Amino acid sequence: MTSPEQKLKILLMTEAWQSALACIQSLGRRGHEIHVLVGNDPELLNAKSSWVKGVTRFPRSMKAEGDAKALLDFVEERGFDIVIPISDYDAEIAAVAREHPQLGERFVSSSSDAIAVARSRNRTVELARKLGIGVPPTEFVTRETAAKALEKLGFPAYLKASSSTGSFGVQRLSTMDQLEQALAKLPEDAEIQVQQEVTGVSHGVTGFCRHGEVLGSFAFRHAYKTNLGGAQAHLLLADEPQLHDILGKVARELDWHGGIDLDLIVSPEHGPVLLEINPRLSGTAVFALKRGVDLPAGYLPTSTSPEDLQAAPLNPNATGFINIPREMILLQAGGKKMREIALGFRRQHKCADSWFANDPGYSRALFNAVQVGWLRQG
Repeated sequence: MTSPEQKLKILLMTEAWQSALACIQSLGRRGHEIHVLVGNDPELLNAKSSWVKGVTRFPRSMKAEGDAKALLDFVEERGFDIVIPISDYDAEIAAVAREHPQLGERFVSSSSDAIAVARSRNRTVELARKLGIGVPPTEFVTRETAAKALEKLGFPAYLKASSSTGSFGVQRLSTMDQLEQALAKLPEDAEIQVQQEVTGVSHGVTGFCRHGEVLGSFAFRHAYKTNLGGAQAHLLLADEPQLHDILGKVARELDWHGGIDLDLIVSPEHGPVLLEINPRLSGTAVFALKRGVDLPAGYLPTSTSPEDLQAAPLNPNATGFINIPREMILLQAGGKKMREIALGFRRQHKCADSWFANDPGYSRALFNAVQVGWLRQG
């Protein structure tokens, strides 16, 4: 059994995501040795952290069995104690790798069956219906039956494909004329559904689970709508207790192990409705960490209770969060209007952000990235 004092060699499977930043800051400042795998991103912002001791480029074939074998060989060669999946596809690889008789316990992941439910939008809807969790009116379709289902549901609606990440693979349809073009963008073998649009505010709840038990969770909501997929630039703390209840139901049913993130809409008419399950921590784990909820600590084998996921808060009273790199993208695209929104957000809320002053390597890299961003705005 690992002792709390033992320093571990930890591998993060993807570097560029905000949840990787949360893991780097949480586990690095606890004294563990952090290594990251990187893709094709030349900026490597998170890898510049002073907590990161090793960076390795790891090409992926996008076939989980083959990628798991290559990763197992790398883990054995380098002697990593813990491997943490960061992206949705990482979770698929880790679920395969955890079946290895000697090295599998080093991969903190749910089973392949549980991951398959999360990666399938149709199976997610079926799970929600079984558990009594609200979902938007949904029809499972093929390319041939999509038009008839849309006639039944009405517009606006969404065409969704499974095994996509975040908002990718999701297309909003306002008229039937848009269907053919939307279908053409999907893989031929895509599992497809059409879903009625539900009016409300986008929310999320992310957490860490150990064999079906939620050790810690954090709920949030989007400050406003943007067309930017993935992590949002500005987020607000959410206090709806039913979001945590829904996470608990999903975790118990799937016997979930590891990080998890639910996307929901909270509607005045329908209450919370579940949109999708993401089989990994949300990037909002950075916001949670700033408030003292240390979700990445759950990956440590000594974390067995909610108390183990508590940390000294850096911004204990923060009600808003600013993801600085994402905000820079919005500022570049949105000009003066976006600058006014960003300033207004800061005036209206007590804000934490993705800056870590006690990490000189990351702080320097982020500062340089911000400077470049401002220069690009002219």
